[in-house]
Amino acid sequence: MIKKLIKYTFILLLLLWLCGYGLFVASVVKESPSQSNQKTDAIVVLTGGNYRIHTGLTLFASRLSDNLYITGVHQSVTDQDILKMWKGITALPDCCIEIGHNATTTLENALETKEWLRGKNIKSIRLVTSTYHMKRALIEFNNALSGVEIIPHPVEESDYSLKDIKFDEYNKILFRMIILNLANKG
Repeated sequence: MIKKLIKYTFILLLLLWLCGYGLFVASVVKESPSQSNQKTDAIVVLTGGNYRIHTGLTLFASRLSDNLYITGVHQSVTDQDILKMWKGITALPDCCIEIGHNATTTLENALETKEWLRGKNIKSIRLVTSTYHMKRALIEFNNALSGVEIIPHPVEESDYSLKDIKFDEYNKILFRMIILNLANKG
């Protein structure tokens, strides 16, 4: 009897996981920037994808914000290296591109951004990261930045094997949701 209960519980959990994974993949495929013309107090870019920084610079050049913060930048990369990446027609604003070098995970990106926001009068950000990464980034940023409006700006990353990334991302999301729920109950 207990073996059957364990077996059916396992099958049920597997089916729930598969259904959730299917919904996750479908949502990633349909993901697109929301409120793409709304100005925010800052644009925050998470490094890690080929088009994320370029997208952040494009949004900044379009004057959708007066502040651009890039979190998780490698220690050897300077502000000047970031500026050299810009190949757009419109000139970048003269001010207010800052980079953070300490984050190596999505949670650390959120915490590094929280620290950067300290003392600034920033009430809204446009969050730039990959489509497959946006859901987990929103979990971390919403948890870390209470009271800040976050507008997602997902970037399609065609250079990656989305099948593998989506699988990994889905499991990371489940793990973080479980951890955060346990922390909130404790």
